[in-house]
Amino acid sequence: MTAAPVSVDHLAFPTRDLAATDAFYSNVMGATLVHAESGYSPSWKSDYLLITYALSDGTRLSFYDWPADNGPYADDPQMPDDVFHIGLRCRSARDVIAWQNHLFQHKIVYHNEDDGTSRRLFVRDPNGIRFKIFASESAKSDEDHEGRARAVYDEWRNIGNG
Repeated sequence: MTAAPVSVDHLAFPTRDLAATDAFYSNVMGATLVHAESGYSPSWKSDYLLITYALSDGTRLSFYDWPADNGPYADDPQMPDDVFHIGLRCRSARDVIAWQNHLFQHKIVYHNEDDGTSRRLFVRDPNGIRFKIFASESAKSDEDHEGRARAVYDEWRNIGNG
């Protein structure tokens, strides 16, 4: 079985200094804050903020901030598996299942998350780089809105999490 085509949707990393990250990407790199969301992650057992910037070519860089983040990044066993990753988008949930079968056939270890609304696969390449394979008919950039993103970002900072 051949796996469905994927495309890079975003790159995701943690941030330790939210204000410095925002200043660097907004002011130095000329990126636009296009998405922000906050909530509670049951797998992390923590509140979190996810902010996403779009570079001029449309490349999206996402950063996570959460109160429980207090250790080094490199090989920290406490780091949630889905923070550092490259997001690969498929067109449908059926494509994600095809990828799951494809990984299984190739004896590749993966982690599956399904919250009832979407399925995500997390897999590492031989170099330890994490990939998230998920389904979406359109790129996340279709949801971009600087004003909404800035409001979520400001609310997070105002309640003392950043």
